[in-house]
Amino acid sequence: MAVFGNNINYSGSAPPIPKNDPNHPRWLLDTSNWKVCQYTDIEAEVHKEGYGILSYTWGKWAKWDEEPEGLPAGLQWKLPVIKNNDNGSNDSEDFLTVARQVVSRMQARYVWWDWMCVPQGNKLSDDLKKVKGEEVSKQMGIYAGAKESIVWLHCTDWEKDSAVRSLLENNVQKDSIEKFVESVDKLLVEMRKDEPWLTSGWTLQEGVLLSETVLLDHHGRSLRNPRFIHNNRQASVLDITAGLTTLAIHIASAFMKVNEEYNGGYYDEVANYITTSVSNYQKIAEFLSRLLRSGLIAYTKDSPLFVLAGKHSRHFSVKADECWALLGALGLGNITPPPDYNQELDQVKATFFGHLLKKHQWSLLLVAGHSLDDAHLTPQNWHTRFADGKYLPLGVFFDVHWKPNLPYLNWIGPTTQENKDAIHMQTPTGKHFTVLRLNNSSALARTYEQCHNDSGLPYIHVERVETPWFPTEMLFFPIADLQGTPNMPGSRCIQIEPIPRMVKDPVSGKKVKLNSHIGTLEGYFRGVIDIWAAEGDFTKDQDLHKLTLFSGV
Repeated sequence: MAVFGNNINYSGSAPPIPKNDPNHPRWLLDTSNWKVCQYTDIEAEVHKEGYGILSYTWGKWAKWDEEPEGLPAGLQWKLPVIKNNDNGSNDSEDFLTVARQVVSRMQARYVWWDWMCVPQGNKLSDDLKKVKGEEVSKQMGIYAGAKESIVWLHCTDWEKDSAVRSLLENNVQKDSIEKFVESVDKLLVEMRKDEPWLTSGWTLQEGVLLSETVLLDHHGRSLRNPRFIHNNRQASVLDITAGLTTLAIHIASAFMKVNEEYNGGYYDEVANYITTSVSNYQKIAEFLSRLLRSGLIAYTKDSPLFVLAGKHSRHFSVKADECWALLGALGLGNITPPPDYNQELDQVKATFFGHLLKKHQWSLLLVAGHSLDDAHLTPQNWHTRFADGKYLPLGVFFDVHWKPNLPYLNWIGPTTQENKDAIHMQTPTGKHFTVLRLNNSSALARTYEQCHNDSGLPYIHVERVETPWFPTEMLFFPIADLQGTPNMPGSRCIQIEPIPRMVKDPVSGKKVKLNSHIGTLEGYFRGVIDIWAAEGDFTKDQDLHKLTLFSGV
């Protein structure tokens, strides 16, 4: 039996834990000496040579009640035996042997390998739990600092047919839209079944951070094809997501096209299909939802709603990692305080959402409203709804041209007093901003509604552009410019249902409704709406220095 390093000594002789450096990992694996090294001990060499990163998944086969052999020296935590990894390797030595061979494809001597460089398992000491949170918080910087990287699809063999290879090489049945949708759906299911890299929560983040990295199969081989444009025609992470992302955008544009009266009457095949019947519309809307929730759409930075929606196809062995494992993919590096694995899950979600809103601001509110009659809708706080990826991203339907100097968004979490959970809009300087009311007029509007089918799958319904009827209490705040129609400039707005305050009339003594006072307003967030209106159709409702938004459901 091959042994590449000493087993871990758990008797207390481990070296002290290095101090945290927010700019570098604490440890790297020296692949030449098969030893985990403190970064500070090898910093000069790493600065000169760089380090590599390995992305793979292993949690599906982890046997924590067994202790493996062949691990590198210098580890300060236990690791599991890896068994039954669906590709012929039945123990951790085989797994480590193959993994080392794959790692050797990189030129780097030093490698960041999560097993060896981030404390693992659910029986860590309090000190190592703290260290784990600090290392997780640095993921974005650690990945950005790597000189090279590989993604190891260790249940895939490029010399054999597979769903992931069919997708990469675009071997999808295209006889009809029905056959095409069925074929893509089948590929997505088979890919997730056969290749766990596509189902791990951690690799959702790694896919975003390593988007141009070559995909290696179980034997460390790459897949070459003239259709791949990166890495000398070798398949990379981008090649998995690019085609699906383009498909999702194409479908979304068809929904927009058929809902506009000014498109000149030209429809492509998808647009024609969804206008044929209500069932066709529903079928394609649900297919688009499955794409958005596949975790394979928009592997780009600053796509928070796409990443959060993609959580639904991923598995997390630790519940808190439903938030912490996505920090790097969401552009959240070195958050303060770092992730705390001792927190209750609701507090994890609250901390996570606070950082998310601070970073991404208005991008998070590019979401549809909900029908209050939706049987699948349950009241949830802001942090729960976003941390759980409940909103589908409207960004697949359109580009956004933000209006300048939008108010700052700040979140105040639920309190014990009346359980208030609100996002507050305020300008940094205290300057007033204006909310608008729409008159009964010839204005046009396009609304977006997030619905659910009978099985609970969310999907977006885009309402046809038409002369709207609005309840008189609805208010609007313009957030982005919109291409106008003749004589009608357009604005993309958030829709607000104001909450009347009850105050005592000093004369009659009776309670009366008051929507706002002294430049403040409270209201329910009702999603994004597109409005085209002539100059006189909007009236300024009131100038505010603070607007408080509740989640609406």
